[in-house]
Amino acid sequence: MEETLQENNIVAVQKEIAQKRRFWELDFVRGLCVILMVLDHFLYSVMDVMPMVDEMLGKTVWQAASAWVLDHYWYSKLRITVRFFVLGAFFTLCGISCTFSRSNLKRGSTCFLVGCGITFVTVLLDRIFEMGLSIYFGVLHMLGLSMLVYGLLQKCGDVIAKIGKEEKTKKITRAIGDYIAPAVGLALIIVYFACWYSGIDGDSFATNVSPESKTASMLASLFVNVEPQLYGYVIGGADYWPLLPWAAIVLLGGAIGLALYRSKAKNYLSPLDGKWNKPVCFIGRHALFIYVAHQVAVVVILFLLTLIL
Repeated sequence: MEETLQENNIVAVQKEIAQKRRFWELDFVRGLCVILMVLDHFLYSVMDVMPMVDEMLGKTVWQAASAWVLDHYWYSKLRITVRFFVLGAFFTLCGISCTFSRSNLKRGSTCFLVGCGITFVTVLLDRIFEMGLSIYFGVLHMLGLSMLVYGLLQKCGDVIAKIGKEEKTKKITRAIGDYIAPAVGLALIIVYFACWYSGIDGDSFATNVSPESKTASMLASLFVNVEPQLYGYVIGGADYWPLLPWAAIVLLGGAIGLALYRSKAKNYLSPLDGKWNKPVCFIGRHALFIYVAHQVAVVVILFLLTLIL
């Protein structure tokens, strides 16, 4: 009995240490991903948003730059390849961070509500300027729901972990409880690619899902990228991230957090930490704020430049 209590205390202490400690390599990779995302959104604004601003103001400031981005960057193999690597890394990091969080339900709710705020603002601006930039289910909506699901699965995992009565059984149930979220993520990815994936379409995953009614099309588009032939009634939007496969990647990322950052391997990169990585790590630590703020800042700066030029 005493050995069991000691083992439970050790596990609890390991979890608490992991929750309080920041690992520079995670912040650094997250920061790099955010920098590349900001650059990508900047070029998207130059290509798609600023020509509309030109038209509103009766100018042609961004015409050449927009054509260059469209012809040489947006559909290039380099961008598409880097984009998938960046997205995979960023969403995996989100899953790793879920293993450190004290409340994924709180984190997920905050992220989803910020996404809803972006929806409100973009839809309102679209009603005024009609620029086609409404965001109905963007990356923050998807990440918010992913973290909420992770938090709920953690709750289920805590119940499962307490089922075992004997020592060997407890180790098994604890392992099952810890890894239930990554296991669900893996299962969802397998089902997605086995049943619905139909290839790469531009810079996104295409599917073979094509509902025959508007209601079914809308509901399906919450989970997979739906482009029906007869009905265009999907969630879509200027920034569209269906739950599959992206949310499954977040869940699966938790396996790395559990396997690496609760073992001695978590200290392997500590000697490389230093001043050299602080600027990028700062961006990684404030990824949510920077992601939201840059979408407004980029357009405002480019708009002011248009007025000046």
